Amino acid sequence: METEKPRFIASVQKMGKRGHSVITLALILLMLVASLLAWVLYRDYRHTLDSAGERLQTQLRAYASAVDIAFISADSTLSHAVQSLETRPDILAEQPAFRPLLLRSIMRSPELAGLRLFDRSGQLLTSAGVIGSPAQPAPPWVQQAMDNRTRAFMGFMQGYLASARLVVDARGKVQGALVATVEPEGIEAELERGDAYGNQHLFLVDQDNQARQVTGMGLSDDQSKLKQALAGLVELDAFRAFGTRLVEGERYLFAIRQLGQQPVRAIAAIKRSDVLASWKQLALSASGSLGLLSLVAMFFLKRWRDSLIRERKVANDLTHLYQAIEQIPSPIAITDLNCHILYVNAAYVSRSGWSRDELLGQKPAVLASGHTPEATYEALWASLERGEAWEGEFVNRMRNGSERIDKTLITPVHDIDGRAALYFAISSDVTEKREYEQRLLRYREIVNASDELMALVSSDYIHQQVNSGYLRYQGATREDVEGCSLKQVYGSQQFNDLIKPVLDQSLSGEPCIAEAWIDFAGKGRRFCRISSNPVRGDGHVVESLAVNLADLTARRHSEEALRASEARFRALADFAPIGIFESDASGRNTYANRYFEESLGLNHEQLSGEGWASLIHPEDRDAVFQSWMDVIGGQRNAWQCDTRMIGRDGEVRWFRCAARRYDGGDQAEAGYIGMVSDMTEQIEHQRILEQKNEQLERLSITDALTGLTNRGQVEKLLNSEVHRYERYGNGCSVIMLDIDHFKQVNDTCGHAVGDQVLRQIAALMRENTRLSDIPGRWGGEEFLILCPETDEKGAYQLAENLRQRIEAERFPVIGQRTCSFGVAAIEPGDQARELLKRADDALYRAKNNGRNQVVAG
Repeated sequence: METEKPRFIASVQKMGKRGHSVITLALILLMLVASLLAWVLYRDYRHTLDSAGERLQTQLRAYASAVDIAFISADSTLSHAVQSLETRPDILAEQPAFRPLLLRSIMRSPELAGLRLFDRSGQLLTSAGVIGSPAQPAPPWVQQAMDNRTRAFMGFMQGYLASARLVVDARGKVQGALVATVEPEGIEAELERGDAYGNQHLFLVDQDNQARQVTGMGLSDDQSKLKQALAGLVELDAFRAFGTRLVEGERYLFAIRQLGQQPVRAIAAIKRSDVLASWKQLALSASGSLGLLSLVAMFFLKRWRDSLIRERKVANDLTHLYQAIEQIPSPIAITDLNCHILYVNAAYVSRSGWSRDELLGQKPAVLASGHTPEATYEALWASLERGEAWEGEFVNRMRNGSERIDKTLITPVHDIDGRAALYFAISSDVTEKREYEQRLLRYREIVNASDELMALVSSDYIHQQVNSGYLRYQGATREDVEGCSLKQVYGSQQFNDLIKPVLDQSLSGEPCIAEAWIDFAGKGRRFCRISSNPVRGDGHVVESLAVNLADLTARRHSEEALRASEARFRALADFAPIGIFESDASGRNTYANRYFEESLGLNHEQLSGEGWASLIHPEDRDAVFQSWMDVIGGQRNAWQCDTRMIGRDGEVRWFRCAARRYDGGDQAEAGYIGMVSDMTEQIEHQRILEQKNEQLERLSITDALTGLTNRGQVEKLLNSEVHRYERYGNGCSVIMLDIDHFKQVNDTCGHAVGDQVLRQIAALMRENTRLSDIPGRWGGEEFLILCPETDEKGAYQLAENLRQRIEAERFPVIGQRTCSFGVAAIEPGDQARELLKRADDALYRAKNNGRNQVVAG
């Protein structure tokens, strides 16, 4: 894209093209002047017509106001006269008395020219004042008003404006009409006078569109044309409300106004040629002036064109110079002696980010960043004031905010008199160069601050550059080391055995790392990691090596101490009386002591491959794994559980396990250390102890002979049921039974048979009671059944069923045997003893009533 030319060059260059453009502009200017003149003339034309129209409307409003006043006076006079007539018994019978009444009415209203009284048929009864033809009947508009019973109305009569009112008798019947004519001289006296209102003509038009001229009678030959235009106007114009409006005709201007509320219009007219006479003279003068201006302009355009031809050659020379400067890739600027920019080339615009228009007229300080030293400006102005060129660097800020370093040459440009006229500046961007230099300095500082030993070594093993750490370890200066071979610094044996093999591998193109003990002149013997990386030049050929030596002596000592500590730990752990292990997150053992291995009968390889997790008993595996995952996920700090593990021979043993995370930040890399102790014997002893306790508890609540609940437990359970009843209202019942004539069995058959009968009765009680019932031995041959959630009726039925079952049972040796039953249900306020007493009383009543029966207490 073509760049914009500088202003001072473009202004000269454009002179060669101004021959045709100046002429074109002059013609356009003349057309604009002619158009402006035409517009001014048209505006004056409209103003002239508008002013004439306003005068017409002013005249018409004055005339309409005078007419309205006259009609108001006439209407008042008519009202009084009509009122006087309507008060007579016979309104129109006394004709001789009418004339004095009319004369008095005219005397009260000087605006009236005359009064006429017509009867209902339109015949003139009497008149006063200017009367015209005495025998003339009422005009049609008066007759029409009487027919339509219009109370008040107006119109024309014999060339006069007239107002009329109906005369109505007491029954409302129209008897005639009284008509008043208005004096025209009094109305015309109210019209505007003067030259501005000359040539105006006033007309009145009634509802029948009949026009009557009021003023301006000297129309001569144009009178007929005006009346024709007026006739066409009133035919098109309808009666309107109050207000004055202007109508422009082809030859005349008209102003129209409705008079009062009556169907009469006032029209003012003036001839257009009379209005525009002065405007035509002005238009003729303006046209002559425009022609004269055109001749003068043509003369000066001819002189201007001759001057442009001479300047065209100068413009071409400057254009060639401009194109050469514009194509230079370096930013160039030209300023005046006050440092205002006159020109910048395309490279300057592109680099600064500012447009050419934004830069022209500004000072170069628009690019100042504030980071250029003040001494630079002082040196610049000192050189320019001596008339000498100056070269230096500026830190400039581009439009996008970035800062660039420009190396600039500024030289003064002298005119033909030898005086400095301009300053010429050419710049080059050295930002990247200075940044590279700064970056190299920072890299050198970073390298020198590093704890590692860094050296750049040539392909023939010569030190090219080393950092401060390298010199410190060697105990030498930079001059002693740089340029010296590695063999001289480290000695032949150490270089050949330890360092050269690493460097040779890197010279083949592969990075190499090794660790070895190296002797340094300034630090003594140190354990180092030697790393060497090839540095390639053009053609990817290895030109040098980047060698790093990291001192790992402290780490080496720490590792050796750690290994010794680990060995002591493992030796101690092998003799511990508990199992100790290390594992990863998946449960694979990385270490297990001898106790752990012997307890499970597995060796280290087996534990490392499968881990302790594979030894968990299947029934315990889910719970153990879940607790282990809680620890891995960070939900718990430590892991502890009791579980069964299956050893090599399939033996199941109980272990108590505990572990804690000790290493690794990531879950996959974390390590866990834990302990296990064999609890198999302890668990077995606990199991046996629990069995013994269960047996003791069962014996403490069970009758030894019958296996039923003993009396103490029955009393305890009965007290519990009483408490439930007191709190929740849940009822219960007791059944007490006694074996009939049981003493005879013991006396005749012995206690062994008696004991067998007791056991058989107990078995029948267990078989014929519900699961919720509690059968028990109360003492001797007496038994008791506790029935929770059972009322007396239910307990009675249960006892009766059991009695029948016992009665049907055959006992060894003694055969048949029966029992007596007493039943009692708990009642409000009962304690255990009251409930038992009622059941015992019921039992004795059953015995006294013949035994082998159930009695409710």
